[in-house]
Amino acid sequence: MARFSVDGEADEGPSSPRRKRRRSQNSQQQASWRQPQEVVQDEEILEDESDNDDDDNDEEEEESSEEEEEDDDDDEEDEAEGLDENTQMAIVEPPRSSNPVGTARNAAICVTLTDPEVLDCPICYECLSIPVFQCENGHTACSSCCRKLAHKCPSCSLPIGYNRCRAIEKVLESVKLPCHNLKYGCKEMVSYSKKLDHDKICNNTPCSCPLSGCSFVGSSRQLYQHFSIKHKGSAAPFRYNITFPVFFTLNDKSLILQEEKEGVVFFLKNTAEILGNVITVNCLGGPSSKGGYFYELAARMEGSNLKFQSFTKNIQKVNHDDPHSDTFLIIPGSFFGSYGQISLDLCIWRHGTYPKEIRSSGMNIQRSTGAKP
Repeated sequence: MARFSVDGEADEGPSSPRRKRRRSQNSQQQASWRQPQEVVQDEEILEDESDNDDDDNDEEEEESSEEEEEDDDDDEEDEAEGLDENTQMAIVEPPRSSNPVGTARNAAICVTLTDPEVLDCPICYECLSIPVFQCENGHTACSSCCRKLAHKCPSCSLPIGYNRCRAIEKVLESVKLPCHNLKYGCKEMVSYSKKLDHDKICNNTPCSCPLSGCSFVGSSRQLYQHFSIKHKGSAAPFRYNITFPVFFTLNDKSLILQEEKEGVVFFLKNTAEILGNVITVNCLGGPSSKGGYFYELAARMEGSNLKFQSFTKNIQKVNHDDPHSDTFLIIPGSFFGSYGQISLDLCIWRHGTYPKEIRSSGMNIQRSTGAKP
């Protein structure tokens, strides 16, 4: 609606309600002596029309604002659909500065990596880690690939492995990504160069339920709660640092154990081989730098005893077709009774604890567990 100004007064156009009111007042003054009742009715009609015009204008403004919001939402959806599966969201944190003047510039920003491979080594396709080297033509490579290639760039044959690429190293130090186990409970923001190291020890690595027919997948803590609630009674209970019997037959393929207090689930696997039955003890849980649980497994027969001590291996999924782990106990067939049954004595120590004889003997167990005895 256009506006016109005459002598400082704003005129809102020929269709303005104010002009209608003025015209009606003039006509009322001229014909007041003739038709006083009709004039009053005309005023009411004009006021109703002006109110309707105002309501119509308000409705038009609301409709236009709603259309603009819908257009904005459509634009955001189109932008989101334009990102492919390989697109990753990253947070870039600039280096900290003691100068308070540049605090606004030093704030973290969110960026979208449409091609995450730019931060990978073009030779081994692993995440680049500091130090990063480049040749004279700017081709980059990680330090391990430079040694494997005898410091010869595979793209241009120029020497590589002597000049650092400081720009890429700064980017690697600044870029942080959420752990890919975020939906399983991991809330850590990991720098891009240390992403692989974090994945190897993330406690929230997803684990699958060991029972066939159950499709539950979650972190080790979620799995223990799920097994205690949904599959109560499906596992044999035990306590740490206490020896308990385990019964096996020749045809039994596995046995599930669950600690009573902490709820940790262990999986015993029985595999028939030519020399006898192979027994392995594994723990269902995410990878850990602290190592596994120390356990002792013993089999007895008249005049013969077998005792095996080792550490459990953390597994995230049970697969009966997988070969047995590096640590196992082979039980000859003669140990099984006439009905094909055997009773084993098993003791699993709490994480980080060991039997007295091992601690007193001074056995070096730090290499196996990664933790001090």
